[in-house]
Amino acid sequence: MAAEIHSRPQSSRPVLLNKIEGHSDGVNAAVLIPKEDGVITVSEDRTIRVWLKRDSGQYWPSIYHTVSSPCSCMSYHHESRRIFIGQDNGAVVEFLISEDFNKMNHVKTYPGKTRGLWESQWVISTGHDKSICWMSTQSGSMLGRHSFGSWASCLQYDSDTQHAFVGDHSGQITLLKLDEQTCSVITTLKGHEGSVGALYWDPVQRWLFSGASDNSVIMWDIGGRQGRTLLLQGHHEKVQALWYLPLTHQLVSCSADGGITVWNMETTREEAPQWLDSDSCQKCRQPFFWNIKQMWDSKTLGLRQHHCRKCGKAICGKCSSKRSTYPIMGFEFQVRMCDDCYDTIKEEDRTPLATFNEGKHNIAHMDMDLSRGLMVTCGSDRVVKVTHSSFTTFTDVFPKLKSITFCCGTENEMFSRMLMLLFLYTGSESGLGFQQSIIKLVHTACALLLQLF
Repeated sequence: MAAEIHSRPQSSRPVLLNKIEGHSDGVNAAVLIPKEDGVITVSEDRTIRVWLKRDSGQYWPSIYHTVSSPCSCMSYHHESRRIFIGQDNGAVVEFLISEDFNKMNHVKTYPGKTRGLWESQWVISTGHDKSICWMSTQSGSMLGRHSFGSWASCLQYDSDTQHAFVGDHSGQITLLKLDEQTCSVITTLKGHEGSVGALYWDPVQRWLFSGASDNSVIMWDIGGRQGRTLLLQGHHEKVQALWYLPLTHQLVSCSADGGITVWNMETTREEAPQWLDSDSCQKCRQPFFWNIKQMWDSKTLGLRQHHCRKCGKAICGKCSSKRSTYPIMGFEFQVRMCDDCYDTIKEEDRTPLATFNEGKHNIAHMDMDLSRGLMVTCGSDRVVKVTHSSFTTFTDVFPKLKSITFCCGTENEMFSRMLMLLFLYTGSESGLGFQQSIIKLVHTACALLLQLF
């Protein structure tokens, strides 16, 4: 069922600890069980499985449950041990897992199409019926529904403000405010040229990250209220999973070809410019092929239009013969530059601001346990991989804390260290929502300390 590869990490890159096999079809979601050596998986083969690590070092299924339809998504609430499974037939099924993770009881079934799931006191789901539904976890009844113009493909929810973010197949992201029985559309975010496959919401910075089939990631600064966006291009295939590490200011993105990119979000980045429209090259003034009048007047053939990724100007191929990376704008791969912009780029401007790793399998979903430095990935190849990743640990955070304690003096040194220990302790046994609450506490306390001292 599972193979133990390494018992402990031996490299700064992701180290494969275990490979779990046994599903007969693609695995759509896998989550790590906090404070347990366990993984929960759901698959196209209609099974829900809870894998526990045995004394041999291998994972074996302690729960094997079959449902009526392929499982498309999952949400697990560790404090109550409730698990919500979205199925291809549109139903959401709730189960309660026993304390020893050896038994699972059916609680109720909710109506509603499912491609993404989120639960609080509501079960919120989206799906191919082009709608978002929210239902009561107590009564099981549907509270409200809102329709979109395209298939809804992914979902994030901020329980504090009751805002939902829904990505769809047209490349748009819709921000909604959900109420008990109604909802209101706040705004629509447009920037991707392909279907949105992954969303991640950071409630501390109030940043929304989106990944799409155009191989790109976009950071939307929702909290800044200035419309600021950052484009990140570092994948060769569609982006299907995202995770932001707020204490180390790193974004982890995974793509269908197994690429795992870790982005440094602490550095100051520049927004990529909007592409300009023109009927002729904005450098040499030669007409583009649709500019019939200028072509006739100048007795020349029209040229194909390109765009400089640094300045956004419309240019011809002759005026953009150079290629360069420009990481500060998110271009980790070489892109087209006009000759003038290319000459302004220094060698230090090409220093990468992201690191690239290989998951060596299709990645459709990932989950992290920051307290243990673990990451689990799964995909259409039917394989689930548990890895230890240096970017999921807190080793890079302690130097930052030392600078804070140095400013605050020795009297408050223990207090700030206790904040970190509090997060490490609670993070090992609590779900993502509770971890985010602790992160907010750490950020607020550190900000107050810096103001006082």
